[in-house]
Amino acid sequence: MLKKITTLVFSVIMILTIVPNEILASNHEDEPFQFYIEASNNHGTTKGRAKKNTTSTYVNIEQLPSAYINLQVQGFRPSSGSGTNVWTNETIGGRQTAGRGQWLVRQLVYENGGRSARLRFDRHGGTGTVKGKWSPDSVGTYPRLN
Repeated sequence: MLKKITTLVFSVIMILTIVPNEILASNHEDEPFQFYIEASNNHGTTKGRAKKNTTSTYVNIEQLPSAYINLQVQGFRPSSGSGTNVWTNETIGGRQTAGRGQWLVRQLVYENGGRSARLRFDRHGGTGTVKGKWSPDSVGTYPRLN
């Protein structure tokens, strides 16, 4: 009997070791975003999406109006004492400056009680289109923005 239990335990461990990380990150599907930033409309946000774990947020910035843009990950979470939810910057280290490329952005959305996340981009200079893809949860290895 002990041999059967030991075999079962080792089989489960092997299966869990083989399961790809993609299964563990709940909301890692990339979703495109695109908006126009100018002096009179100097920021844009993606739509909120479910944040299901503590992994970093993934962003792939494909097009910018200048070399850099300011970026933050916001969480929709309870406001202290008010009983309502508000969008709050949860980016570790505060707002970050990003260029084109694929990034992991560390944030505390899930840890602080938020169950939805979105990106906010603020104009860093120039006028034009901000375009790319993102997911609230991440899999894979990319450079960290913060």
